Amino acid sequence: MRSLTGSGLPKPAQPRWAAREAARYVVDNWRVLAPRVASGEAESVFDEVRNAPFQQRTPAAGRGMDIHRLAVALLFHGDDDQIPEELYAYVVACADFLDDWGVRPLLAEVHVGSRTHRYAGTLGMVARLSNQEMALVTYETGSDVWPESALRAAAYRYSDFYVNDAGAEIPMSTLGISAAYGVHIRADGYAVHPLEAGEETFQRFLDVSAVARSARTLADLVHAPVLPDHWSNHAANPPERFSGEEGPWEL
Repeated sequence: MRSLTGSGLPKPAQPRWAAREAARYVVDNWRVLAPRVASGEAESVFDEVRNAPFQQRTPAAGRGMDIHRLAVALLFHGDDDQIPEELYAYVVACADFLDDWGVRPLLAEVHVGSRTHRYAGTLGMVARLSNQEMALVTYETGSDVWPESALRAAAYRYSDFYVNDAGAEIPMSTLGISAAYGVHIRADGYAVHPLEAGEETFQRFLDVSAVARSARTLADLVHAPVLPDHWSNHAANPPERFSGEEGPWEL
């Protein structure tokens, strides 16, 4: 599912972000990089700078459910022995969220799918909150909660089924989900963002998915070069201007 939203949704800010982070990396490290360029390592330095934006991630990036599991152990069992030092502040923030919002998890990290629309994914959590909402919760541990989170939440919500512990497919509609939240977990706390995850957002997810799937075959729209039909008799002996030092033109 992430591949669909990732490929089908324009990200106009991403090139600017990547350029900014690459420039920052050069400014911060020029004393080390400049001698390497002068000594003939220009290509290596180029690759390092080009990839720098994607290496500057927080320790928690992409580990939302790991943090959730550790937070549950900390909140309900007082167990902090298994928490890596670099994640401790994030786990505490997550535990605060669970406690403050009275989160009672019903499902966590379950596979969902839609045969109708041909997609599948793994949702983060469905939980009952203290206000009695049955909510779909997605953790975000990067720089913010982005629109893709709402698209994915709608896709999870309107999936045909989820797979329970016994391997059975259970209709998603039986869960009675009425709300969705993106929870931004940071080292200094958390922020809960309500997500629009209704039918209109689901249709937008389907639109984005259609673009992503279409993009995979765009290269098929351009065919190999051809010659005019009346040149077919030159197939064995192409016209002179299509021969040369590079050899005959491939027909």
